[in-house]
Amino acid sequence: MPYFMTMNSTRQPIIQRDDFWNDSWGDIVDKLVVPVDRGQKVGAKYFPLSGLLEEKVKVIPNKFSIEFWYCTELIKNAIEQLEPGRHGFHPFSLRNPYEDNEITQLYIINIVGWIDAIDVERSDNLVTRIIPSGKKITRVSTLHLSKGKREIALHDDMITGRHLWVSPKADGPGKAFVSDELHDKIKQCEKPHSHLDFYRTK
Repeated sequence: MPYFMTMNSTRQPIIQRDDFWNDSWGDIVDKLVVPVDRGQKVGAKYFPLSGLLEEKVKVIPNKFSIEFWYCTELIKNAIEQLEPGRHGFHPFSLRNPYEDNEITQLYIINIVGWIDAIDVERSDNLVTRIIPSGKKITRVSTLHLSKGKREIALHDDMITGRHLWVSPKADGPGKAFVSDELHDKIKQCEKPHSHLDFYRTK
């Protein structure tokens, strides 16, 4: 079964993205953050092209999440091998703030695929959130990973043949699911100090 992939948000590189947003594009949350969070394809012009590493880290991970998932070409190629052409990869130049030179070339991943595959009845550690919207109140069960067994159950038939997707019921940095095959490829590429967390599903 696949894995839920997230990251310890206190152990990731801190990046100050360069000013890139054009006011004529509208609100950055509506045009970029929310669609990416929902697994929708977003136009390349909305993604930042570069940013500064704010503090030194021992290693730039091959994959990490700061609002978006960032990856190196190694991970990009691994994803493309399994799901060619499905996801967006937007070049991002990470620069050294002291010398203002490029440290490495990364990609921001636009994960395309929003699959509501979490089986609420068979999953442990789900919490119910109340979401008010005008006069209507919606109760939504979402995955909570701070304590307990962290058992996540999925509807197998909904994820057959898929390798990378996001779910509306998952919380945490990145909120992505990966197949066994992609998990193995990522682990093979993983550097020390990457601090990726994988939770087995059932």
